[in-house]
Amino acid sequence: MPKNKKGRDYLDIIQSSKNVSEACKTLGISRSQYYKLLKDPEPACPKPYEPLKMGEEAVERILDLALLSPFGCHGIRYKLLEEGIRVSSVSVQKILNVHKLGTAKARYKALEKKVLETNKYVLNAEQIEFVAKHNPVLLEMDRKIHAPGDLITVFSYFLGQLPWLGKVHLYFGLDAYSGYIQAMVAYAPDKYLCAEFLKKTIFPFYEQHGIRIRRVETSDDPEFFSFASHPFSSFLRNLNDLIYHRTTVGGVKTNGFSQKWHQYLKEFIAPELKSKKADYLDLELLNEDLQNLIAQYNQGCNPETSAYFDSYPFNQNKPVQRLANHN
Repeated sequence: MPKNKKGRDYLDIIQSSKNVSEACKTLGISRSQYYKLLKDPEPACPKPYEPLKMGEEAVERILDLALLSPFGCHGIRYKLLEEGIRVSSVSVQKILNVHKLGTAKARYKALEKKVLETNKYVLNAEQIEFVAKHNPVLLEMDRKIHAPGDLITVFSYFLGQLPWLGKVHLYFGLDAYSGYIQAMVAYAPDKYLCAEFLKKTIFPFYEQHGIRIRRVETSDDPEFFSFASHPFSSFLRNLNDLIYHRTTVGGVKTNGFSQKWHQYLKEFIAPELKSKKADYLDLELLNEDLQNLIAQYNQGCNPETSAYFDSYPFNQNKPVQRLANHN
C-alpha cells in the first residue's frame, strides 16, 4: 500500500466504487487487505524499535565497538560473538541507526571528534585503516601544522595514457595547513621540470604572500631526490632554515595530506580531464583545464569541494580563506 494514503482513504474510494475488485486492483491492494481495512480502517502504527530489550550492557558495547571496530554491523557482530554476546547484524544496525552511527561517515565523524577531544588517543589497526579511507590527514595530527608554509608536500600522480599525447604525469605542491594546491602536467618524470616547478612556481607564490616555507616533503622518486647532484633536492639543501625530507608516512610514497588530495584528484579532477582526453592535442590545452579545476578546488566554489573541506583540519574553510585569514 502506498505510504502517502491512509487506510480510510482507500476504504472510501473502494466503497464509492461500483466494482470492489476493480477498485482494489486499481489501487494495488488485495481483497484480504480490503477486508482488514473494513475491520480496522486506521491500523496502529508499528512500535518503534527498542534496543534496550537486549540489555543495556550489550547496547553500550555495540556503541563502543562502533568506534573501535567502525567498518559496520557485521564486523561488530563478530566481535560480540567473540565476547559471548549473540546479536544479529540487523539488530546491531538498528541500534547504530538509533544512535546516529548507522553510516560510515557518521562513525568517522564521531571517531574524529573523539580523537580531537581526547589527548593522545591511540588508534588501533582497524581504526587506522578506517581513518585512512575517510580522512588520512587525521593520522598526521601529531605533525602540528600551525601555519601556511609549515609543510609543503610535492608529489606526482600518473594521469594516464591519453590519445595524441601519450603518458601524462601530474605534479602538485600542497600546503598542508591550508590545502592550497599548485599543479603542472608533464610527459614524463623529469627532475629538471620538477626543479623548475619548485623554483619558479611554488616558492615565488609563497614569497609573494609573505609566507616562509619551513619544510618540504617528497617521495624518494628520482625526479625529486638523489644522493648525487640533483636540481630539485640540491636547491632545497642549499636553502637556510629549511627542512627537507622524504616520507613513507601513511603509504609507500606519500603522507596523509597528499593521500587526502589524491582521493579528491582521483574522484573529481582526473575523470573530468579523462572525459575530454580526445580533445587534447597538446599539453597546453590539458593544462588550461587542469588549472581551472585547481582554481575551483582552491576557492571551494562547488559542492564537491565544500564536502572535501568539511572535516579536519579544514573545518569548512577553503584554501584561499585559510591563506587570507592567516595573513
